[in-house]
Amino acid sequence: MFKNMSIRKRIVVMLAMVYVISLALVVAGGGYFLKRDVVREAQQKTDLFASVMSNSARYLHNVIRPKAEELVPADAYFPEGGVGVLMLTEVARYIQEDYPEYIFRFASPNPLNPESLSDELEDQVISAFEEGEYETWKGFAKRDGVEFYAVAKPLVAGSDCISCHDTPDVAHPSQVEEYGTRSGYGYLEGDVVGARFIYVPIAVIQQEAMKRIAYFSGAFSVFFLLVLFAVDRFVVSSVVKPIEHIVEVAEEISRGRIECEFDVKTNDEIKSLADAFDRMKVSLAKAMDILRQ
Repeated sequence: MFKNMSIRKRIVVMLAMVYVISLALVVAGGGYFLKRDVVREAQQKTDLFASVMSNSARYLHNVIRPKAEELVPADAYFPEGGVGVLMLTEVARYIQEDYPEYIFRFASPNPLNPESLSDELEDQVISAFEEGEYETWKGFAKRDGVEFYAVAKPLVAGSDCISCHDTPDVAHPSQVEEYGTRSGYGYLEGDVVGARFIYVPIAVIQQEAMKRIAYFSGAFSVFFLLVLFAVDRFVVSSVVKPIEHIVEVAEEISRGRIECEFDVKTNDEIKSLADAFDRMKVSLAKAMDILRQ
């Protein structure tokens, strides 16, 4: 195929092949870094969400709960003033009003609130926490067909949990009336009874990363086309036209016009070729003079 092409076309085709291969490598490399960026950005978002929740829990424990214990009668049922899981769940709901795609939940295989019942993946993570395999679990998970990056931390029953989660007889009657007696009891201090899960959707992050790859690929393509145009102009002016000139002059000389000159202004291999033709022209002229004599 290349044998039947002009020099200009050969160079253009070779550069086009380099462009295609380079673009494929750029996209492949971009895909690799895309996945790393998705994980990194998802981690940043989950860490931010987790920090909000953790510091809210600290404020509840250090400020709200002591004050509630002072002001609320001992026999009153006011879990919002002291139950961290309840408060954080409600705080998460307020956050999800602005960011509905995010999910924050306390999951347990034995929850007091049926909405907190763990699913299959969450059960596996909680079991791993019980076995001591992780202090923090991170990974990808699917919920309702949507892919998330998830972070989980174990929920360990403390001494303040036992009054609500020991047995229905010990729990406040209003709690039993609200949640029943089927689940959420039998907790022992120090046991892993669940986990706090934060789910961040990766679709939006992937879309942004794909846009970056598309923009970079577009910029790379424009740059390469400019380079291709510049190389084409250089090849035409420095190689193609001088060679065409040499061919034209050689044809004229072959027709007997010995006075034609090989006028090449460059100082490269093409100039050497032109000089060789000039010497050959001089030799040819001398030979013709000898023949005439």
